[in-house]
Amino acid sequence: MQQPLKFLLLFAAAYIVFNLVYQAILYTWSPLPDPFTLGVTRLTIAMFPDLTYQTITNIPGYKIMDKESVIVNIKEGCNGIAVWISVLCFIFAFRSNLKAYLCYIPLSFILIQISNILRLYILIRIKRNEPQYFNFFHTYAFPAIIYFFAFLLMVLWVKKFVKPATHFK
Repeated sequence: MQQPLKFLLLFAAAYIVFNLVYQAILYTWSPLPDPFTLGVTRLTIAMFPDLTYQTITNIPGYKIMDKESVIVNIKEGCNGIAVWISVLCFIFAFRSNLKAYLCYIPLSFILIQISNILRLYILIRIKRNEPQYFNFFHTYAFPAIIYFFAFLLMVLWVKKFVKPATHFK
């Protein structure tokens, strides 16, 4: 089988499996917010001693509030798991040795979560100080930055951990 086709099939299979597992986790926790979103919310709120969070009543998620009002909502799409699943599938599609997997999979998760929490921190600062820019950064700038960062993690995986024989010819 051609290497590019093999890569695409492995990536697609992994993507389907990991997304099904993630959806099962979300379904298990429904209607409550999932534990990943709770963790991201707690880590984000830890950087703002004057803010609190509460569960949103009509959708799974959390509202971040100051004393006067709700600043932002953190929902399932804000927890970085979807981005990490994409990176994880890429890692499995470009195969390497067990030691590389055991090192890089947790490292990629941690780095994506750090970048995601930094994104949420900046978004909260923008919403509080320059709310007119919030929509642009939330909708366009930060998704592009996060996915570019994920792309860099994929490039690093191929350059440092994949054997040259598994590259496309």
